[in-house]
Amino acid sequence: MKRHILRVMALALTFTLTGCGAPANVSEETTDPLAIDPNATRIEAPNLDTSDDTTTTSGGTAAVTTKPAETTAPASTETRISFLAAGDNIIHENVYTDAKNRASGDEKYNFIDMYDGIADWVKAADLAFINQETMMGGDELGISGYPNFNSPQAAGEAIVQLGFDIVNIATNHMLDKKDAGLLGTIDFFESKPVTLLGGHKNKEDYQNIRVVECKGVKIAFLSYTYGLNGMTTNKGSEIYIPLIDQAEIVNMVNKAETLADCVIVVMHWGDENKFTVSNEQKTLASAISKAGADVILGMHSHTVQPVEWIDNADGSRTLCIYSLGNLISTMYNNYNMVGGIMTFDIVKDKDGVTIENPIYNPVITHYDKNRLGLQVYMYEDYTAELAAAHGTVYWGTEKRFSLDYINQLVKGVIDPRFLPEFMK
Repeated sequence: MKRHILRVMALALTFTLTGCGAPANVSEETTDPLAIDPNATRIEAPNLDTSDDTTTTSGGTAAVTTKPAETTAPASTETRISFLAAGDNIIHENVYTDAKNRASGDEKYNFIDMYDGIADWVKAADLAFINQETMMGGDELGISGYPNFNSPQAAGEAIVQLGFDIVNIATNHMLDKKDAGLLGTIDFFESKPVTLLGGHKNKEDYQNIRVVECKGVKIAFLSYTYGLNGMTTNKGSEIYIPLIDQAEIVNMVNKAETLADCVIVVMHWGDENKFTVSNEQKTLASAISKAGADVILGMHSHTVQPVEWIDNADGSRTLCIYSLGNLISTMYNNYNMVGGIMTFDIVKDKDGVTIENPIYNPVITHYDKNRLGLQVYMYEDYTAELAAAHGTVYWGTEKRFSLDYINQLVKGVIDPRFLPEFMK
């Protein structure tokens, strides 16, 4: 967004630089997605033959000739970063049971094979983000699934190996295993070559805004969650939980603007199992956009929610993805098995930063009738045969799953401007 050149630089905060590189209280109530209103040159020098530097005159003497001056394309003043964002990575008991079943040799778990269908996409991005819904506090706390998760750290190893650079843990499950689970998760990811968002051992660390530098472009990240499923930190704990507070978020966006070229705000918000955006989401998104955020990455609903541009009076605009939906899970309902991977370009030129080419690429989590055999697929690679064999029809309240169902669901929520070409 080109608002950055209009701002006066303030005293910079300290920041971190890195290289480029199952819901609680599930409601049976849902919105029928089929009833939703879809409105809710580079110049190059000519190819010259320069094999000879001289020509020969008719008298046989060599005469020096002058080659045409070679022209060079002007250097581009634009820097382009490809960004990928994946939604809720939920390690239910069936997910880690399946990973245990797949293990071989000295492995205790094999999670990474589940993500084969998206691996090339993640590796191709300059920067890749994932929302790690469930904590990974360590085996000593006991591995567990819903409702109080503690996922194997092998699942974290897998997302790092896949190539995710930015991991968010500000979710409603942060304190499922109290302080120990959160601190163990922070320690785990801080030992990996990733930028961790949303996990803070104290308030000073929270105020140390995370800034990732890629190709010389600085991108600041802020992350917040609506709540903690009623959990609280231990008495006297210094852990800082980044709960949603509009005034605080606006203040931090303003500070982040002084540190970076681009600001991305991650929001764990909204209502579970809903395709529509709540009034609170709309109000917060408007305030965050006006404050100067370039992108809002939303999650928590475990469903597909709309994508839109938020336009501001100063001519700037913000790309807002209200919910990426799930990446992997073994939730019961068919609509929970459809999520999205958002891709867009962060482009910097002499006028500032813009967000270009935003596409919501649907993803499918597939499992069999035993809620095992997990595999994540890009929708464009998913087949009618796979859809017909999806296990959700044995478990969910809606007993259907097909390419037609997926197509109608996504098109009923996502504006065609943000859909991949094969879906238009």
